[in-house]
Amino acid sequence: MNYTVDSAKRNLEGNGLEVGQANIKVIGIGGAGNNMVNWLYKKGIRGAEIIACNTDQQHLNMIESDKKFLLGKDITRGLGCGGFPERGAEAAQESLNEIKD
Repeated sequence: MNYTVDSAKRNLEGNGLEVGQANIKVIGIGGAGNNMVNWLYKKGIRGAEIIACNTDQQHLNMIESDKKFLLGKDITRGLGCGGFPERGAEAAQESLNEIKD
């Protein structure tokens, strides 16, 4: 693996591109995704920002992550989507500006 990285660095030298640190974000969405990011966070994964997004405020309060986003505050009032993907899509659309930031 180190050979591959070193080879790539040598190939990029002199062409004006900078080789730097990767910006890795792990994003969990919904109950299952939030359970996974909670597990990763508790395992102490380093080098990645752990982000949780959910429409269920109670579930967000129970998990640990670097950042948390409540999706669709007005649509779901923090009570979740009740298993309806259409409501999740509406909640994400409502929170689009927060997601972009």
